[in-house]
Amino acid sequence: MQNYSKKIYIDVHAHLDHQKYFGDLDKVVTNCRKNNVIVISAGVNKDSNRKVLEISQKYNDTIKAALGMFPFDALGNSRDTSYSGTIPTKFDVDEELEFIKKNKDKIIAISEVGLDKSIPDHHIEKQKEIFFKIISLSEQIRKPLIVHSREAELECVEALESCNHKNIVMHMFSGNFKLVKRITDNEWNFSIPVKIDRLQHFQSIAQQVSINKLLTETDSPWAPPKNIERNEPMYIIDIIKKISEIKNLNEIDVQKNIFKNFKKLFLKNE
Repeated sequence: MQNYSKKIYIDVHAHLDHQKYFGDLDKVVTNCRKNNVIVISAGVNKDSNRKVLEISQKYNDTIKAALGMFPFDALGNSRDTSYSGTIPTKFDVDEELEFIKKNKDKIIAISEVGLDKSIPDHHIEKQKEIFFKIISLSEQIRKPLIVHSREAELECVEALESCNHKNIVMHMFSGNFKLVKRITDNEWNFSIPVKIDRLQHFQSIAQQVSINKLLTETDSPWAPPKNIERNEPMYIIDIIKKISEIKNLNEIDVQKNIFKNFKKLFLKNE
């Protein structure tokens, strides 16, 4: 079991296998170590999952692996080359689920997974079919889910409510506050992004949701702070400052609570 005696900041959702880090990942990890940041790096497709495992093993004191299938990648529709540098190969969902299961002892969560209706040709019913398989696997191997729900927030909540899973983090949740209340009633968690510095929606979630159900994320390399080109996990500290301001709590208390939430959700089997 890793020694967590220092003050630790937590980034529960980043993509450090992205090509924007190909030239200086060592530097990014060094910055994380200097700022005591632990990062969960999420896979999005077959190539990405393997890269995530590789970097988590190389930097195992700082980067923790989460394997997953982004909704469009799971459909075989992605042409995104920004992870492995090659066009993702169309893969068999069941084979990839078996790969995740095989590597369950090397990962801390299943991510990035969920539903997405942000494009016209979204095939949401097929997405749901795949998502239910992912939920079932997460229950079987007892790993938390970090859930993407862009423009499909209601569908995601309904799918998750159909199972008995409680170890759920809603990643950068943009749904309405009736759904926020529903998620809270289900005892799931929210991860608050760097965008809290300028978006009232995330400020309101941070205000309304108990500190015991909040986590922090950067979604690096995307969604950086204002006037910054590339996001990095070290900006987690800025989120802690904003949450402490909103909740009128000491920054150290906020950091300690979020680290406690991280340990309870992700490290219970260590």
